[in-house]
Amino acid sequence: MSFQRILTLILALAIPATVSGADFTETELTSTNYLKWRDHVLPRTWELSYRKIAWRPSFWEAVIEAQEKEMPILLWAMNGHPLCNT
Repeated sequence: MSFQRILTLILALAIPATVSGADFTETELTSTNYLKWRDHVLPRTWELSYRKIAWRPSFWEAVIEAQEKEMPILLWAMNGHPLCNT
């Protein structure tokens, strides 16, 4: 079994346990439970906070701006796909 499938299985089992006070035992989407599921899967405000960061499209633009403002640079580099889809 691949790592991605194992991770999906773990998350599928853990997510219902983390939702407090909500009944998500219904597996079929109906007009009565649609709003509940929609609200459950929509991202929360804190999950979208990364959008407030003024990301730079290139490292060189960040270097120039950092030198002008005398501020450090965060360089995020990685090998592979962030969701393990390599």
